[in-house]
Amino acid sequence: MVVIKKVGYSIILLIAVLIIFGLYRFEEPILTEHEATSKARMYLETVNRNLDLTYNTNIVEMSVLNKDTFWNKVTGNRTWYIHIDGVAINLEADSGEFIDMVFPYDGFNHQGRAS
Repeated sequence: MVVIKKVGYSIILLIAVLIIFGLYRFEEPILTEHEATSKARMYLETVNRNLDLTYNTNIVEMSVLNKDTFWNKVTGNRTWYIHIDGVAINLEADSGEFIDMVFPYDGFNHQGRAS
């Protein structure tokens, strides 16, 4: 009988921990549009400097928060999609980590593969 109570308490504790973790992931703060645009500019400036390109980082054409659905909020799978001077830059919405960059005209991303 004591073992059953311990298992019951353990299950209740596990469920409580999972609920708390889920609520944290759901309410985890993401980058603002300004912060995401600043990070995207930084990444494009690095590419300009290292590859001797001349993209203008002051021309921000569009910024959109992609995948802003309930399920993606829970799993933390949201992204910022930002266009700067024709270059599409994708960032993770919660950390600002670089995902990929697609350049205009040639359709090549940062890894050199055709998209």
